[in-house]
Amino acid sequence: MMILSNFSCNANFGIELEFYIEGIEKENLFLSSIENKIVPFGFSCEKESFLHQYEIKSGCYKDSNDLIKHFELAKELLTETAQKLGGNISFKAKPYLDRAGSALNVHVNLVDSNNGNLFYCYEQKYSGYLIHSIGGLCAMMKKHMLFFAPNDDSYLRFQHPDIHTPTTVSWGVNNRTAAIRIPNCSSKCRLEHRVPGADCNLEKVLIAIIEGMAFGIENKIIPPDRVYGVASDPQYKMESLI
Repeated sequence: MMILSNFSCNANFGIELEFYIEGIEKENLFLSSIENKIVPFGFSCEKESFLHQYEIKSGCYKDSNDLIKHFELAKELLTETAQKLGGNISFKAKPYLDRAGSALNVHVNLVDSNNGNLFYCYEQKYSGYLIHSIGGLCAMMKKHMLFFAPNDDSYLRFQHPDIHTPTTVSWGVNNRTAAIRIPNCSSKCRLEHRVPGADCNLEKVLIAIIEGMAFGIENKIIPPDRVYGVASDPQYKMESLI
């Protein structure tokens, strides 16, 4: 997916989709069955920490259309496998108020025409592409909530958040309480957008993320101050998402 043709700059994506399984006694059988079906196109499935919650992960995709196609196929296979075992899959963002919400976390970096990573950190200094991408994503985050929380009950995830559900326009390094997380600081640097819920349309989410990053890069938008602690803590005075 081209983001800025003037700079011959492309976006690479990966996703993590959380979900709950319901009514399945043999969860290990579900896990092994789904793994066999999704591994061929680069996806994996693993247990999350909350009861009956799992997630699927993709690898890094250079073609967003392939990612979207495989994502939808993986969801179909999840539902099909669960039903064969007498259960169901919930892709709701907050199916249980007393448990963790389910997110669609999107990982992204930008590469040049030689496939060189334009997101990097050298001696604790972040590249302009990374900083301005974060700035643009933060600037447009509330506007894009209609894509990140597309249904009325999507907002339950933010109204009844667990510690890892972002509730503010924020960013941090290895900080899962922030809306934008920078997982590491190296030549493989990328950003993770943690706001979208599991009930989102992936194609619309990717378009929104590209729009935010392009806006930030083109206008050299500086993001809010980096958050070092829990992003929802009032001491940081971060803008609320809802």
